[in-house]
Amino acid sequence: MKKQNAEIAVVLGLIIVLAMMAVEQLLKPDYLIKSALKLLLFGGGIFLYAFISREKISEVLHITGKRPSRKLVVILIGTYVFLMAGFFLLRGELDLPRIKDALTAKEHLTRENFWIVFLYIIVVNSFLEEAFFRGFLYHALRPFGTLPAYLAGSFLFAVYHIGIVSGWFGPLMMILCILGLMGAGLFLQYIEEKNDTLLASWMVHAFANLAINTVGTIVILSLM
Repeated sequence: MKKQNAEIAVVLGLIIVLAMMAVEQLLKPDYLIKSALKLLLFGGGIFLYAFISREKISEVLHITGKRPSRKLVVILIGTYVFLMAGFFLLRGELDLPRIKDALTAKEHLTRENFWIVFLYIIVVNSFLEEAFFRGFLYHALRPFGTLPAYLAGSFLFAVYHIGIVSGWFGPLMMILCILGLMGAGLFLQYIEEKNDTLLASWMVHAFANLAINTVGTIVILSLM
């Protein structure tokens, strides 16, 4: 039954990720509508799997109630510093006007909704992605083996984000970005498993999004 449930999780994961990529590339809605569709697809997929597998949502997401290690504070700060340092080191290789256009035109960011989106990405969006990729997908795929579950979840995490960042970079930077996203997925999964709670990877993801949002803010302000 567990192997059968894992196969169902693979199909659900692929369908949902491809659907979100289609939303990004074809529909190109503003951020509010896209977030609602993402909540519907990711959340709906998790609840559908829970219904099929007859598991509780807490079991599907691996919400254990355990507290993350105190060492996680160092990782949180390190994540933010690492990403900010990477931005300033690679700033000359980035097409900043293209990134600004993607943020303002593609995502329809305005002065009125900027801070709402900023906070949503840090808190809600990070949890939704962790719940889907690190909670649901990884633990559902464990019957295939730990390594395949690590790689499959991280690959889908990277593929999903390709649709978001497409058009931001040139080909070389895009390849590096994809590899970096896979690495980030593997790292977040390790954090989740090491601390035995989804809360740990959610916190790290939130700090990563904080850094990315900071970069986005710097880019927009520097080109105004």
